[in-house]
Amino acid sequence: MGSVTTAGSRSPRRTPRRESTLEAILDRAVEIMADVGVAGLTMTRLARALSIQPPSLYKWFPSVLAVHDAVFARGQRANLAAWRAGLEGRPAGLEAVVAGMTATAQWAVTHPVEAQLLFWRPVPGFRPSAAAMAPADELVAELREHLGTAVSRGQLAPGADSADGLVVLASLHFGVVSQHLANEPEAAWADGAYTRSYGRVTELFVAAYPPA
Repeated sequence: MGSVTTAGSRSPRRTPRRESTLEAILDRAVEIMADVGVAGLTMTRLARALSIQPPSLYKWFPSVLAVHDAVFARGQRANLAAWRAGLEGRPAGLEAVVAGMTATAQWAVTHPVEAQLLFWRPVPGFRPSAAAMAPADELVAELREHLGTAVSRGQLAPGADSADGLVVLASLHFGVVSQHLANEPEAAWADGAYTRSYGRVTELFVAAYPPA
């Protein structure tokens, strides 16, 4: 990782080499957070893990919260990509909602460190930037659109696409993810007691907003 100082000091442009180095820094940050907890990441620990001096790391990130923001942004982009991959080949409406939400739940289970940072508040004082939150805003907008389609097609009752409906769906969704990560973090999706029951989440949501 000796290239950190050189790449960071010569140019802020998004060159392939710079991108590769940034990814390596964030990968190492995630490894550290997996070992010591998301809130345990420090610039000193990260620099030591990269075999560089802290001043060299500050040429890339002004603070540890900036590192958290970069990990958050990358995680939200990956979560959005998982959502969209889940939608492929699915008709708009309830089926798309089920497939997309299941895909994001599976992503969270396989990326527990990022999931903690994205969906809980493990780091005191950390608030993601608007740019880092942008992919999450896109996902919510797309989810709400599919819920609206489900309502218009009679798959769900009116209100399922409202703010209250999103709260109900999020509570069910993250309830499963939270219980899995808290109790069975090493279990695969197909083996976990909580993840195996994820299909019931949709059933409960439909029961809350039953079609006529």
